[in-house]
Amino acid sequence: MTPQQIADLRRRAETGEARAQYALASALSGAGQRDEADLWLKRAAEAGDPEAHFTLATRLLQKKTGLSEARALLEQSVSGGSTAGMRTLSVLLADGFGVPSDWRSALRLVLRAARSGDAPAARDLGGLLILKDIDDIDGGALIESAAMLDPVAGATFVRRAIEGRGNPGTAQGVLARLVNIKYPRAEQLKRRLSQTAAGVRDKEFPNAKATPSLDWTRIESKLATIEPALGGLARRAGALRPSERAVVHEPISAAPHAYAVRDAVPPEMLEYLMAAAARCLGPSMTFDPLTGAPRKDEYRTSMTATLGPADQDLSIVAINQLLARFAGIEHSRGEFISVLRYAPGEEYRPHFDWIPPTGRDFAACGQRIMTALLYLNDEYEGGETHFMAPDVKFKGAPGDVLIFSNVTADGAPDSAARHAGLPVRAGVKWIASKWFREREFAF
Repeated sequence: MTPQQIADLRRRAETGEARAQYALASALSGAGQRDEADLWLKRAAEAGDPEAHFTLATRLLQKKTGLSEARALLEQSVSGGSTAGMRTLSVLLADGFGVPSDWRSALRLVLRAARSGDAPAARDLGGLLILKDIDDIDGGALIESAAMLDPVAGATFVRRAIEGRGNPGTAQGVLARLVNIKYPRAEQLKRRLSQTAAGVRDKEFPNAKATPSLDWTRIESKLATIEPALGGLARRAGALRPSERAVVHEPISAAPHAYAVRDAVPPEMLEYLMAAAARCLGPSMTFDPLTGAPRKDEYRTSMTATLGPADQDLSIVAINQLLARFAGIEHSRGEFISVLRYAPGEEYRPHFDWIPPTGRDFAACGQRIMTALLYLNDEYEGGETHFMAPDVKFKGAPGDVLIFSNVTADGAPDSAARHAGLPVRAGVKWIASKWFREREFAF
């Protein structure tokens, strides 16, 4: 924004115009003038701007102590018509952050946002329907309707076309936008989409250029059957409902106790998770045993995005709850899911996931007793998860989940749980990690 534009905004803001005050706060923040930006943001909130309420709420969501105030601000934001506020409040309600879990109210909020034309809300609902039934036509239509407006929807739609559940011709236009905005997996998607398109004739997709028709009555009816914790995933139309699908544990190791759940998350929802995390990636950190704070460590050379309440949506909440179900633990005891990206040569050297039994964090939440790893892609060489003492190496296929215990049967840290993420030799590895505590996670 030019100095003249900022000056014009300032004049309007000084008259008390809430929208101009919020826009000025955004412009000043972008220019690095954070202190003045914060002053105008607070003035915009005091003047009733719903997006200012939303922005202030997201700052409070960094700590559990801020949940009550954040929720009040989000409710004000929703009253003012903020679709971003609707989506974030839905996450608090669905996951039970500071309140009893209420999926019904959460879904109503996201439906309201989606029906008003909010693309992220539409792809969120589409993701939920695809998690329940991979072939759901309404889930696919919702994702496609948002694909040109929302990068997460765009990446998900392209991946859906690659998997044979969408039109590759239509996906080419969406992919061009992903390339333009530098989505980090655009080149991998481009190669795979070209292979898919080469074997598909246009006549197989007669409505390729038609705008998806959204039957909101039918969509709302389907969403009413979404359960608070999606118990599993239907892999085809007519398959068992999520709550009826048994979780099959494939033994990997006796010590440490480790098992795999195969084909647990559909490919397009893996892409969904990677795309949602892409904007949040930063250097990976490790746990400082003295302070309890994260710190940079040469043992861990990947990039990580940890998705807290302000970074999630209902589809990501559902994936979190699935991982808790696979681990056999209440989801409230799970730390926030982290998505990791390893470039060639990057690794996580041998380490333990359990933490030293000291400090405020341990006193609040207890030990990290279990780890869940969700494998997101296969376009790389090397990168196996290596348990050192039993010398067991595991490389999951996309959608597989590896669960392992960090403690022995009596709750003591397990020396056999020492493991490494081996160096990636070629390509880029993406994986999601989630730790579970003895008690409810207090962030």
